[in-house]
Amino acid sequence: MQAASLQGVSEEAVLAAAGLPEETLSVMGGRISLTDTLLLWRAAEALSNDPLFGFHMGQSLQPTQFQLIAFTMLSSETLASAVNKILKYQRLISDGGAFSLISQSQTSALIYRPTVADFSYHQIDAVIALVVNFTRWLLGREDAVLEIHLQHDVQSGLGCYQDFYQAPVLLNQVDNCIIFDSDLLEQRLPGYDSSLSAMHEQMADGQLKRLLEPNIIAQVQEQFLASEPDVSRDEIAKNMAMSGRSLQRKLQQEGSSFQQLFDEYRHQRSLLLLQDNQLSLADVGLRLGFSENSTFYRAFKRWQGVTPGEYRQVLLEAKSQP
Repeated sequence: MQAASLQGVSEEAVLAAAGLPEETLSVMGGRISLTDTLLLWRAAEALSNDPLFGFHMGQSLQPTQFQLIAFTMLSSETLASAVNKILKYQRLISDGGAFSLISQSQTSALIYRPTVADFSYHQIDAVIALVVNFTRWLLGREDAVLEIHLQHDVQSGLGCYQDFYQAPVLLNQVDNCIIFDSDLLEQRLPGYDSSLSAMHEQMADGQLKRLLEPNIIAQVQEQFLASEPDVSRDEIAKNMAMSGRSLQRKLQQEGSSFQQLFDEYRHQRSLLLLQDNQLSLADVGLRLGFSENSTFYRAFKRWQGVTPGEYRQVLLEAKSQP
């Protein structure tokens, strides 16, 4: 929807063209059904009049939009380990497609296959571009891939594809895949942290379990992703069609509380936002809903044992090491 908006296509127009009500985008639990997702894609593609709509969308997506998946990949030891996290946790992103990895002595192929028939080349373009962006982010280098294979035959986009991927792009192929140098997959990532990796994987395991067995905690966590950074308990409860007291009681029955979940969410998001050096520490605090810098600093030190500035400096030093 954001990608469509950047092309001047309003949210209202996409929903109307898809034949969906406005409340589709504020569904309880925050996860839109695959059927509705496909309808939204088809409508946005048609209204954009852009034959490379999905490709342009994939280029613009940022790791910060993928929350825990991005954390989990960033703290992995190697690119291969990060790719394995994609394979393990791909359902946290979408049920619309599935990745697989085929490794050989010199090259490895990350293959993406839709799991439904009504998938367009736009969606595949978006996924491939997104994964390449993630890979560059993880490695800190642009020359991350050897070749791109695409099943579709949109010749008009060939030049744009090659400029972005900085590698040969082959159309009309058997599979959609990204070809890597196998040695690159074993390269140690600058953001590797064994303790963070274990913590993030444990959290991702929990999210995956809640996705398969959704409960009140999972619903609240999904609401955080779709809400303003300073959202209140009563606002979340209203979105879930209950009172604030009812929500708190249900959370207590699960051994949790609104404040505990909100604190955990802010902690996770702070770690990812601090990866973006274009954001000042004050901006990070505001995006987390802290009105005062001092309040954000105290909270972060409680979470990590260091100040936000010290944490960012550690990240910068790790990335500067060969």
